[in-house]
Amino acid sequence: MNSSIVKIHEFSTSIQAKKTSDGGWESQGFAGQYMNKTIDPPAAVQSAIVNREFAVAEGASRDNPAIIGREVQGDGEDWSVVAVVTRVKEDRGRAPSVYRYFLCEGKGNLWKILAWIESERQGGRMPVFDPFETKYMGQPNQFSAPNQPQIPLGSELEQLLANDAPVIVPFGKACTTWIVDRMATEKARRNSQLVSWAFQVEALEQPRGFLVIQPASEKAQELLHRAMASTPQYTAPIAREYEIKSAIKGLISRDKVKPEQVEVIETSINQVKDSDWEVIFNGQGSSQALRQGIYSPQMVRLLTLRAMVIPQTLPDFLDWMQQRGKQEDHYQVSEVFQSEVNNFFTQNVGQSQHILRKVFEGVMLIIPRIIQHPELLNPTVWILSAPSGIWRKFYYQFVSQNIKNELILMSKRVNTSQNATRTQNPQPSITDDPQWKQLFHELRVYWQNRPYPHDEKYLPLAELFGGLDEAEMAAFFYQVSLGCVPKKIFYRLKQEGWKPNVPVYGLRVKKQVGVAEYLLVSLIEIGGINVPLAIVFVLLILTFIGGFWSGGALNSSKKPGETTRSDSKNVQQSDVPSYPDERESDYAKPAKKPTTPPDSNPNYSEIEPEYKEGMKQNRFETTIDSIERIVKEVGKKRYKSDNEIITALKEVLDVPELDYKGAKNYDRQEQIKLVKAIYSYQEKSTLKIGYGFLDGAEKETGKLLKEDIQKKL
Repeated sequence: MNSSIVKIHEFSTSIQAKKTSDGGWESQGFAGQYMNKTIDPPAAVQSAIVNREFAVAEGASRDNPAIIGREVQGDGEDWSVVAVVTRVKEDRGRAPSVYRYFLCEGKGNLWKILAWIESERQGGRMPVFDPFETKYMGQPNQFSAPNQPQIPLGSELEQLLANDAPVIVPFGKACTTWIVDRMATEKARRNSQLVSWAFQVEALEQPRGFLVIQPASEKAQELLHRAMASTPQYTAPIAREYEIKSAIKGLISRDKVKPEQVEVIETSINQVKDSDWEVIFNGQGSSQALRQGIYSPQMVRLLTLRAMVIPQTLPDFLDWMQQRGKQEDHYQVSEVFQSEVNNFFTQNVGQSQHILRKVFEGVMLIIPRIIQHPELLNPTVWILSAPSGIWRKFYYQFVSQNIKNELILMSKRVNTSQNATRTQNPQPSITDDPQWKQLFHELRVYWQNRPYPHDEKYLPLAELFGGLDEAEMAAFFYQVSLGCVPKKIFYRLKQEGWKPNVPVYGLRVKKQVGVAEYLLVSLIEIGGINVPLAIVFVLLILTFIGGFWSGGALNSSKKPGETTRSDSKNVQQSDVPSYPDERESDYAKPAKKPTTPPDSNPNYSEIEPEYKEGMKQNRFETTIDSIERIVKEVGKKRYKSDNEIITALKEVLDVPELDYKGAKNYDRQEQIKLVKAIYSYQEKSTLKIGYGFLDGAEKETGKLLKEDIQKKL
């Protein structure tokens, strides 16, 4: 019989022990790390132990130890490991399980360890845990191994191998560690998995992590079957599952994150599938928090981390964040957590950046997503603009510039035959993403030398970029969605002198104007035609002291971040001056005249004297601008929709029947209601005097109004 010398290393659970009067010993508690080592535990073995892949939930007796066999691999190494598990007496009355690990380098060597254990047992030295048996580093157990024995399996055991893992050998069926190892080896071969088995166990922490299990009793068998029925089935155990769960629990339990816990998540990103990450996060309570609306700091951090690790869950996270009621502290919790994770990478230059790559993917995903899901607009503005946010960093550093580069290149590609090249960027091109590629393909038509209908589906992008203070991109998408750009966005564009339209990314964008202003612009642009001075004089008067009897102006301009979706859509296609060629034409057709007869509105002279000042056009426009700014500021602070804030405004002003949109669009009846309400509010406030108008959100009335609105919310 041929034989070879086999080196079997070992190490044991470290405890403090004392001798007892009967010649035995008892534990005084765990000491940390390992004892009786012939080798420092290899990283792959240590990781398997940390992830509880050898853990029994209930130790067997000392006379009948549980035995766990498993092949492990990692860090370029393979090991065969057998753990002998016994339960010991502790002076505190507990009976914890302790482990003695035996390991042999390479896969396929579990049988060699079993052969050595059997030789020791036959010599009366069953190698169970013994704190007083001294072992030395670099001096492994050496054994002259025989040839691998051929272990026959009976027909009944062969049939069991057809079952899904884990195969549970019926209690009472004649079985040995050799048989269990033989069955698990065959099962692993069929499924291309690592060998794993458990022999004579009462219970296991992760029973589905084994291929074959032999229970120690009928009760153990019943518990195992019950565990199988109640535990979801996976094809294979999740790599480093316990270690990951431990890191997640640590990260979500406190404000300050520990670098080693972030490191665990970082190094596990590429080792764990998204579906398995979902299982892990759901196990920590993410699905329950989403379903039941649980906003504890732990759950906010958990779902923030989940959105970082699994970019596809970012939309669900944002929707969940905005679904909460009046409380808003959860936003601060998420921002602080994002900042902590971001600081880890800032302080560890050279560290792999798998988490950051996932965050980048999330930014790329969420922006085009709001085209079909405009309800995500407000939380998307928040996540991309939160000062300490990790998503904000990637938006402004990479994605924003990437979008701008592509818009510039699109103009060049459509208008020239030359091949335009992208600006060098360390990140992938935005058009490598299918969503973005489709979006830019659809936008090509707006650079062509022919008119193309506006498409309101792009309006959420206009509002998003406006909320992110990206004036040029906001203007571009307002133009393609509505055919004009709100004044407050238009005036933020770079331009020389006063012009009614300017080029943005090779596309002419038009300022939103009222009828009177439009006609005045047209007269100025006509050039070469003799226009009677009287007409010009009349138009100037109409423009600057109140406009035509209709008010003529389109919906008052607002920054995208200051308006709701429904507000923006008030600038309807029929109300917007249309242009024959948006790329080149500086001329426009007049807007439709108002449908309300002039005599249906009261004359200015009929308005009570105390309200006349507030009804003047310049005063009223300042009032609307002040309200819109208050709405924006409250919205950012309270994360409420514009509609909710306007409802609160009407409650504060005690004018619930007010049609605020009508007032903005110069419906005189609604204007009067608003002016009267403001006048009354001022009289009742600490001001003690009514004006009927607001002269800025930062002035006294504006401050009082903002405070009262926030109280209502």
